[in-house]
This record gives sequence, structure tokens and C-alpha cells, in this order.
Amino acid sequence: MVARRWGLQAAVALLVYPVLSVCKPVPQSLQACTTQALLGGDAPQRIVTTQDDTYTDARLGEKIQFEQFPALIAYVKDAAEVAHLIKCAQSAGIKAVPRNGFSLDFCPASNIRGRKLIGVSFASYSALTDTLVIDLAHLNYVHVSEDHSTAKVGAGIRLGALYTALSGYDTTWIGGICPTVGLTGLLGAGGFNMQMRALGISSDHVLSAQLVTADGQTLQASPSSNPDLFWAIRGGGGGTYGVITELELQLTKLPRSAMVAISWNESESRFAAAKRFLEWAPRQPKEFTSQINVYKSSVQVLGWYLGRTHQELQALLNDSGLLTIGHPESQVTGDCSTDNSRIFGIVTNVCLPDDKVDPSILNVVPESFSKYENSSQFTYEEVPLSTTRATAEPWPRFRRLSKSFFVQKDNLLGDDTLREVVDRIAQLDDASGVWGEWHAWNISAAGENAFAWREQAYAHLEFQVHGSNDSTTQAGYEKWFADLEAYLRPAVGYVLLAAPCRFVDAMAFVLT
Repeated sequence: MVARRWGLQAAVALLVYPVLSVCKPVPQSLQACTTQALLGGDAPQRIVTTQDDTYTDARLGEKIQFEQFPALIAYVKDAAEVAHLIKCAQSAGIKAVPRNGFSLDFCPASNIRGRKLIGVSFASYSALTDTLVIDLAHLNYVHVSEDHSTAKVGAGIRLGALYTALSGYDTTWIGGICPTVGLTGLLGAGGFNMQMRALGISSDHVLSAQLVTADGQTLQASPSSNPDLFWAIRGGGGGTYGVITELELQLTKLPRSAMVAISWNESESRFAAAKRFLEWAPRQPKEFTSQINVYKSSVQVLGWYLGRTHQELQALLNDSGLLTIGHPESQVTGDCSTDNSRIFGIVTNVCLPDDKVDPSILNVVPESFSKYENSSQFTYEEVPLSTTRATAEPWPRFRRLSKSFFVQKDNLLGDDTLREVVDRIAQLDDASGVWGEWHAWNISAAGENAFAWREQAYAHLEFQVHGSNDSTTQAGYEKWFADLEAYLRPAVGYVLLAAPCRFVDAMAFVLT
């Protein structure tokens, strides 16, 4: 038995792969092994190699990128296939990389020096060069218990599909915002959500997991079975400890809520609104979770007041000081259903009568992204979980660049630093679509998992840019991010994990 001390860097170091610019031919032995590993007569339909015309589409997620080129992509439809695929990769001398969802609400390693956690990411770390990608998106079943308190779900399900299925049982799960985000990718990163200040991160609402380890074992992880492993897979980074194939979730029926959207269509209000938001929002009642979106020449605040009324939210805002800044346009509405709240800020900025709510954007199919230019698109049984709702339109792809920072409770941003950051957002051109999406944290709910930021996170600052096909323009965007990193990272500080180190007993969970 190895001593109970778990350093994430040991696992992470083994998951840093070389980046090559050319696709190598797929070894025939790997393709043959993969074909045999996939059950049923449709295995050839679920394998994409570098020679297939669907390869570019299959290796891309939301982000359009030409840095990562996996050797082969296998689409799983049965959890029993995963162990065989891991062995195929090992026999071929390459890595097996699980993929679920292609996108991530935030990265838990944002301020940890030298760490890059592999999972499901905007940066395409789940489709790495010369690897066997195990795509889990078609493991998307939802089995709800008779009392509607729990559900066992396929670990590849996307959040929109999960919410759609649970809506049929008049319940939901405490999860993230974007409908195309994959469930296990979200959980590997902890699980940002718009109810978290009161109810905790998404990882707090997982009861157990089934996963396959590097040696082909299928294990149960829960508070009573492999508890260290259960701790690690919730917030300790995706794809590091094994391939999760099923999750048991604690379900919650959310109360009707009030929502707010405030917009300032004037560049001169950006700093004052951002300053006041960061001073005010993380200190509000735990039921209020909110964000501020800082653009080149405008700014917007969105918020969800869980279980509260329009009048209560309006009173909160009247005392905030936000409404005295510049010329705000404020919409405060109440009696929002859960479906309405899920699409708030994406489809609508108001609470609507139930019969006017269109939650179809949540009813995503497994391969939920738009076609890339003239590339052939990979499809396989792209069936939504609801046949009564319209199917979601494909989610657009773009050349995303992003970077995240955590502001900690004992190291808040000074005014000069904040003003400089706001001014830097204005430096980029309109085509960049640059914005800062900054969320109030200060979580009150307790939880026991590997997520490192629960105690200290005061706010999370994410910056995003839509990249460019023009190499010169793209290089300028990349330099902007490098300069932002050099300026802001020292200000927010690097962090040593405060949680006690733990070791997952006798398992080699890195899929080598």
C-alpha cells in the first residue's frame, strides 16, 4: 500500500503530450484492435482515422484548431468497450484519451503554477496528437429512480441533454451553463454552476461513479467504495484517474426564481460597473449567483436569485449601487421556471410565462456542433433525448482563445489593476469578439472533493477571444493573451493547494 499522499502533478506530468504538425498513418494493428473492441456490427461506422474525410470534423470540438492530431477516434456506445480500447492503445504504444463534451466551464488549475489538467477543454487537450481518443458522447442514457431523487446516467451525456431528460420528471441536477458541455468534463473541473453559492459545485451532487482504470478494471467509486478515488475524480482533473462510464447523481427540484439583466451600452461605465460588481456581488446572500460580462465598449450583469421573488431581487439591486452608474438598462423579472432559468442569458434575458419558454436549445444531440467549412461531418445515431421538444440547432464552432484567473478572498484586485485589465479588453479589434466573463464566487456550501478553490475563490475571471484565420491577426491575439498572463497572474498570485494531499491507493490511473 502506498502512503496516502496524492500529488496531482505526478499524474498530470504523464499527460503532457508532444504536439506534432503532421498526421501519422494509423497502425493497422491499432485499427484492427479497435474494430474488434467495439461491440456490434456497426464498429466501422464508429471509427475515424486520419485517412477518413470526416477526420477533421471528428477531431475538432467547439474550438477550431490545427495543433492536435489524434491517431484514431473511437466512439463508444457500450461501457464494456472502454477497457478493450485502453488495451488497444497500450498494445500500440500510444496514450488513450477519454473525451466528453469538448468544452469546459472553467479550469480548476487556473492559478496553479506549471499545471495543465487534462479533461474536456476549450484547448483540445482531450484530442491530443498520436493518441487513441475514446469518445463517450453516445453514452448518454438517463435512468431516474422511482422517487425522482437520483439518476444513473451515461457519463458521456451533455448538460443540455441531461436537463432535457430530467425536465420530464419535473426535477433537475445542479450543473453548469452551456448545453454542449460534457458531464464528466464538468465534474473533473469541479463544476461551476449558477446555483453554486447556495448549493455548492456540481461535484457535490454526485453520489457514485463507475470507471475503468488503466489496467482494465471496472471500479465503483463512492464515499464507501474507493473513497480516495471518488474524492479525486470530482475536481481533480478529467481523464487522469480512469475513464468514467456512469455516474449516479443527486437530483434537486429547484424553486422558481428571479433573474436580472443590466446593460450599459457605453464604454465609460465599464470600469465603474466592474469595480462595483466585484465589491458587491460575492458578498450578497448565497442564493444570488451572478456574473459581469465586460466587452470592448459595453458591459452587462446577469444574475439568478434562487427561490426569491422579483421584489426581493429588485430590493437587492436598489442597494447595490450598480443602478447609479452611467445609464443602465435593467430588467428584473420573477417566477422563472427551471427551464427558463437554464436558457437565461443565452436565449432570453427575462422570465417568461411557462407556455412561452422555448428550451429547445437544451435538447442537443451527441455530436452537437456545426459543420466545419467544407469538411464532411461525422454523425452516428444523432438522436435527441426528447422527441416532444424541437432539436437544438448545431452549436457554432470558432477559433477560441481563452484564459482564466481566480481572485482570492485574501488578495482582491486593486483599482489600478482592474482598470488596466478593463482597458486591455478595449485594445483588441471588433472582429476578436473579446470579452471578460467574470463570476462572483464566495461559496458557502461545504463539500469534500478535490476541487482546490472552494475556500479561497472570491471571483473567477475568464477572458475569451474568437480567433482569426489571418496568421498575423491571430498572432496579435496570442500576444495579447501572453501579455495579459504576464500582467495579471502575478497580481492574483500563484497558489499551493490548501487541501491535504491524498493518494489513490494502488492504482495507475493515467492511461498509459
